[in-house]
Amino acid sequence: VRSPQEIFKLMADGAALRATGKTKLNELSSRSHAILRLIIEQSEIHFVAPDGREMPVEEFEAKLQQLGSTEASRFVRQRFRVAKLNLVDLAGSERVRISGATGQRLEESKRINRSLSALGNVISALTDLRNRSHIPYRDSKLTRILEDSLGGNCKTAMIAMVSPALDATSETLSTLKFANRAKSIRNRAFVNEDVDKNSLLRKYERELKRLRKELKHRQQSVVDQ
Repeated sequence: VRSPQEIFKLMADGAALRATGKTKLNELSSRSHAILRLIIEQSEIHFVAPDGREMPVEEFEAKLQQLGSTEASRFVRQRFRVAKLNLVDLAGSERVRISGATGQRLEESKRINRSLSALGNVISALTDLRNRSHIPYRDSKLTRILEDSLGGNCKTAMIAMVSPALDATSETLSTLKFANRAKSIRNRAFVNEDVDKNSLLRKYERELKRLRKELKHRQQSVVDQ
């Protein structure tokens, strides 16, 4: 896709395919989870001088006129950045005794509760202070799909929907506990960046120059003392 309008169309198409059904608690009860995944790729071109510094566009244009396109191309560097956005709408857990689900609705409730239980187990493992080595992402399709969003290179936000109804007190408390556990997950996100080899080498060369300069300065300070 290349425009917001195309994204909104895909969201509308996905919403139209989402399974809903009537229960005692809800006229349009969600009978499945919904996930919208966007993968954004960004390509950026910049120019690097032989000494490793960033070259302004005007300077590159002068080099282009002076050397020609073939020779000037060695100053061109390309950087790629990739990001992934998951928008997830989870179906709510149900108590069959209250929802009155039977037949197909009962089977749907079982699958929803099973996947939410697997998600809760993953969140518990990620927030376990004993640093458990195994995280059960593969216990359900939902947790496998959301592996990056839960414990990977990401930033995650959760909105918990609760009901003010007195007969939904148990579900409200369960939802709040679930959200509180999820809030305890700590991830450190960094930029996914793919840089060409020449740019990477020049970056290391600049770092080496900086370290040599710092070492020389410290050696001089020791001699002066």
